[in-house]
Amino acid sequence: MGAVSPLVINPSQAWDGNDGPWSSFTLGFGTPPQYVRMLISTTGYQPYVVLPDGCISSDPPDCGSRRGGLFRINGSTTWQDQGFYELGEELNLNYTGNGDFGSDTISLGLLGTGAPSVTGQIVVGIATKDFYVGSWGINPKPTNLSDFNDPQQSLLTTLKEKNLIPSLSYGYTAGARYRLKQVLGSLTLGGYDASRFAPSNLSFGFASDISRDLVVGIHSITADSLGRPLNPAELLPTPILSFIDAAVPEIWLPLAACEAFEQAFGLQWDSTTELYLVNETQHTTLLAQNASITFEIGTDTTNDQTVNIILPYASFDLEVSHPVVENATKYFPIRRAANETQYTLGRTFLQEAYLIVDYEQSNFSVNPCIFSESAQQDILPILAPYASPTDGTGASPEQPPPQPPRPARSISGGAIAGIAVAAIVVILLLFLGSFLALRRRRERASKESLHKAPTDEAQEKAELPYADAPQELHDSDNQKLELDGMEKGPQELPGSGGLKYELDGKWKPAEMSSPTPAAHELPGN
Repeated sequence: MGAVSPLVINPSQAWDGNDGPWSSFTLGFGTPPQYVRMLISTTGYQPYVVLPDGCISSDPPDCGSRRGGLFRINGSTTWQDQGFYELGEELNLNYTGNGDFGSDTISLGLLGTGAPSVTGQIVVGIATKDFYVGSWGINPKPTNLSDFNDPQQSLLTTLKEKNLIPSLSYGYTAGARYRLKQVLGSLTLGGYDASRFAPSNLSFGFASDISRDLVVGIHSITADSLGRPLNPAELLPTPILSFIDAAVPEIWLPLAACEAFEQAFGLQWDSTTELYLVNETQHTTLLAQNASITFEIGTDTTNDQTVNIILPYASFDLEVSHPVVENATKYFPIRRAANETQYTLGRTFLQEAYLIVDYEQSNFSVNPCIFSESAQQDILPILAPYASPTDGTGASPEQPPPQPPRPARSISGGAIAGIAVAAIVVILLLFLGSFLALRRRRERASKESLHKAPTDEAQEKAELPYADAPQELHDSDNQKLELDGMEKGPQELPGSGGLKYELDGKWKPAEMSSPTPAAHELPGN
């Protein structure tokens, strides 16, 4: 078998989102496929697809299109429902919502493009507006909806097992609408596009927290306007560790850093939306200022090796709309973090940074993007470690050499005689022990016969009575999604339950608790 090439996912050519123009990607769900546009989530490991229940009467008439398109479960002949569970992404950033979990066929591109389709993949239908446009989780962690013995593998893992990509890896950048003639996003599974970045030659290891694995140290954030430092020029008083997360748009920073941004750019925090909204007068001033903001990042907060990612003001010049605000409004995409678990570099950062992640070797790199009209796509694979030439990856074998067998040893005649004597002694001891145990058992039985035997009523108390037994899980195949009709606030699917993470080997299943308790019964007599 020849070498397996990386899989290039073509962008949709559209710019989606209610919190900025973001380059989206098209996926098809179900049979026949229903095509929707999705944003990339480097944190998630399932696709979140918006259901019709995500658009209510108070939403704009084009709500479905604004949300990237809708998936109708009853329009797919291959949908297998698995119940409602709480969404597990971005809980630390106070994102909320429930999802209808099921399995279905996923097509990685439009018909006629030659893109592959895979069956039996976990798909999550959502209504909550916290994830306004559907998201495609490209993390390879598996999902477990019942117990740890039945993990549902991720889409990335399925592609690797089917030899459709050479490794559990990807290269991604969010795209930049303000660059050249609107530069679209780029996603390569099993490799990367070398034409999109300048190599930083800095490798980052995964963090120990599997829910926040892509962590970098931000050494400094500085700002200048036309080569002159702003006041203050240093926007990050103290170095921090921050998580790279394409699922969210903003950059979440400590309060002291946000206050430095406020002073340097004249920003005002809106307590209702918890955003930095920008009016037209202020927007004109910021455009004229034309500042550049440099993020100096390293593997931690003290390492001398760093890479600079420079963001022009245009990358912060975003717009937020319904349902966050009634009318489209400019905003500056930084957020006040309540604590260090919220420090995040979101999609705003990834407009100017190219991210390469290798899950099989637990490392990643962050590289400054290159924007060139003459650039030609240069797709390179990331090979799996210990791959053999026959496994379809095309990698050379890197298996460590096998250990030589230990030489056999013969047993001497004296040793054989000693073993025989020991065996006879052991047999005699076992016989004597059995005789004594049998005599004690007979004596105990004669004594117990003098006592009254337990009644049937006492025996029945060992099992829970029917009225107190826990309820069985209900079948949710025909459960209708019902939404609160309030005009504001996220719309959610019914259900509850917490998402838990459990490790099992290198890639571990994430277990989701059921919205109703599972039944546990004592065995009958």
